Amino acid sequence: MYFEFANVLVFCVIAVAFVLLNLGLAWLLRPRSGREPGKLAIYECGEPTVGQAWIRFDIRFYTVALMFVVFDVEVALLFPWAAIFRDLVGSGLGWLGLLEAGAFIVILMVGLLYVWARGDIDWTRTASVRQALVRDDDARNAVLIGAAHTGRGTGAAPREAVLAGAPEGGSDES
Repeated sequence: MYFEFANVLVFCVIAVAFVLLNLGLAWLLRPRSGREPGKLAIYECGEPTVGQAWIRFDIRFYTVALMFVVFDVEVALLFPWAAIFRDLVGSGLGWLGLLEAGAFIVILMVGLLYVWARGDIDWTRTASVRQALVRDDDARNAVLIGAAHTGRGTGAAPREAVLAGAPEGGSDES
């Protein structure tokens, strides 16, 4: 019984020794360079930094990244389905598996069509789409600002009450 634990212990000791040996070899074989100002200078992609690092990025970067993650996860979720599909067909449930995978893909395609119709996939938007989105955002902001000033419509407290620290729902005065 203790022999199995000894195997695990020997494996762990060899793993730690391997890591320490590689770290020691890297430390011994690394090039030793002086502390030159050129080596210590901060750079990004070989270019000197210009301006502040805290700039506002375009939302399309995040949209494209999110779409990549969604479709990457879709592929990861379809692999197990594909692995057992032959077994499902053999047991007579192939149509059910195909229906489930088809529904999954259809839901994702509806999301893709929505993003495409909004123009979020297009890297350069046309002027009409840009103007429509600005009008949409202006209308949405006007409703939110009006609701914040009156306290009506959103269930939010009036702006003055929130700033004064009054509880949600406005002041006690009626």
